[in-house]
Amino acid sequence: MAIWLAWFGAAARVLAVGLVCVVVAGCRSGGSLESERPVAVIFDTDIGTDVDDAGALAILHVMADRGEAEILATMSANSNRWCGPALDAINTYYGRGDLAIGCSRTGPDPENWYHESVGDYPHDLKDSNDAPEAVGLYREILAARPDGSVTIVVVGWLTNMAELLDSGPDAHSPLTGRELVAAKVRELVSMGGTWPNSPKDEGEYNFTMDRPAAHKVINEWPGRIVFTGLGKDVMTGGRLVAEGPGDNPVPAFYRNFFKANNVSARSSWDLIAVLYAVRGLSEYFTLVSDGKCITPDEASHQWQGGPASNHAYLEYRMPPEDLAAVIEDLLLTPAAR
Repeated sequence: MAIWLAWFGAAARVLAVGLVCVVVAGCRSGGSLESERPVAVIFDTDIGTDVDDAGALAILHVMADRGEAEILATMSANSNRWCGPALDAINTYYGRGDLAIGCSRTGPDPENWYHESVGDYPHDLKDSNDAPEAVGLYREILAARPDGSVTIVVVGWLTNMAELLDSGPDAHSPLTGRELVAAKVRELVSMGGTWPNSPKDEGEYNFTMDRPAAHKVINEWPGRIVFTGLGKDVMTGGRLVAEGPGDNPVPAFYRNFFKANNVSARSSWDLIAVLYAVRGLSEYFTLVSDGKCITPDEASHQWQGGPASNHAYLEYRMPPEDLAAVIEDLLLTPAAR
């Protein structure tokens, strides 16, 4: 009897551990089990005019430190000379100073204030033009990855995505850009739009900054797109500025933005896109996929209801103030260098 009880107790402990693992995996992916962990991510940004780009990259590094993500590269769709160095400064702080950086040569080039602090923090890249061209780097990275394994999260305009679709075979792959995307990209997460539909008098910055690119990607992307327009009412950055360490460039970037705009917190559009890209729906979001985004012309986009498609958008499941606390905790997590 004693031997039987010991065996039963051991078996029960093994079963309990297994159940815990299943529950944790389910929570991380919004209720569905996924074997692809960590999530392989390419981060594409228009860093330069807003500060949530820097915050989004910071929490991506934190989730990579925790084993939730693998960062394959950081890309700038903004062609301004300071964008690459700003990415490098953040990557270097988080112990990934050798992480690949690609920069557009054709995208818009606004930059307001990142340059004020980039020079205060260690980095090697001095000018975006010294980085590899973004689309060529995309092709190199995607060609080397397993099929269906890469998540691209775009928190700026869609310049690089449109040019990737138009790219032709090269030394890295005999596939066209469209074929390469269809083979290698699991999901495109695009921070853009106000869903289900923006007011007619309201432009959407990430789509309107490069209208032809947005029109092309929305209509021609050969795979799944999740649009993440949430974040206006998820205010973060205040605790980071007050409590963040002095050797971290991200609080400095937030501080500069707050001073320039006379604010004490910032909306979290880009951070929410990254949070979803890595953790899925979890307890944070729900997904609407009944319909698709259409762009009747380059000047507009709208959600058209109908059967489920490869397009979807997020809605809140967690109250915005609670989501802000989750994000701020990530922003304040020390780098695991």
